[in-house]
Amino acid sequence: MDILNKSKRIFNYSTRCVNFERFNDIKYHPTNESPMKIHKIFAILIVFFLFLNQDLSAQNFYKEQIPRNYYYQAGLGLGIMYADNAGRFRALDVKFNPALSVAMGRKLNHLIDLRAYLGYQHIRSQEMNYFSSQVRDLWKETEQAIMNRGNAVHIDLMPTLHLFKSNNHTFRRKIDLYGGAGFGLLMNFNNQTKIINENQSSENKTQLVGYIPIRGGISYKFGLNADIALEGTLMLTFSDALDGNTGFNRFNDHLLNGQIVYRRYLSGIKSTY
Repeated sequence: MDILNKSKRIFNYSTRCVNFERFNDIKYHPTNESPMKIHKIFAILIVFFLFLNQDLSAQNFYKEQIPRNYYYQAGLGLGIMYADNAGRFRALDVKFNPALSVAMGRKLNHLIDLRAYLGYQHIRSQEMNYFSSQVRDLWKETEQAIMNRGNAVHIDLMPTLHLFKSNNHTFRRKIDLYGGAGFGLLMNFNNQTKIINENQSSENKTQLVGYIPIRGGISYKFGLNADIALEGTLMLTFSDALDGNTGFNRFNDHLLNGQIVYRRYLSGIKSTY
């Protein structure tokens, strides 16, 4: 019986040892394989992110192929006025004053777009002593304004023709020339100075006149969605009285300005021409 009991105890002890060794195998064997599993996880993540990046790039490329037919622009520069008391226009002996504008446009086809402008230009004549005594005496007799100072606000609509055609903003030329003409309205808020009975008399006047804008420029592609341009505008008005003085020059009063313009193309609905 003692021998039998001893044999049972030895068997039970050996069985526990075997189970403990199997437990050790179960406990430590997967640890040896865990680096392989981590490497697989990293590989899957890298492939996933590469695929995601390519998909996003493809979406961005497709997005940029959609024509941006609308744009806005803003300009700032200097302007002058051709008027009876403005000075010698051919010699550019005139007053240079601030001019600014904002515009919205839409591309109509490969070469033509339509723009609406809102602008401002300060206007100012020469001082009284600039003119000879004979001219001053003539203007005294006819009660013409010797000096004027004012602010002209104008709005116009005009089609614009481009030298180089493009299907959309993505494929436009690096350098482009453009020009056009249209029709507009100008509101002139003016202070006019006259000599009446040897005394200076100032009077505020507001005038609304029509004009024909003739506008042109050269633009440079400043990134995918923007342009920088040099733009000039001649406003041929239908009035000779913007400066309060009529009949001294051959033509009506006209405004001229040059501006540096920033233009930005806006995202819109896909369209084809």
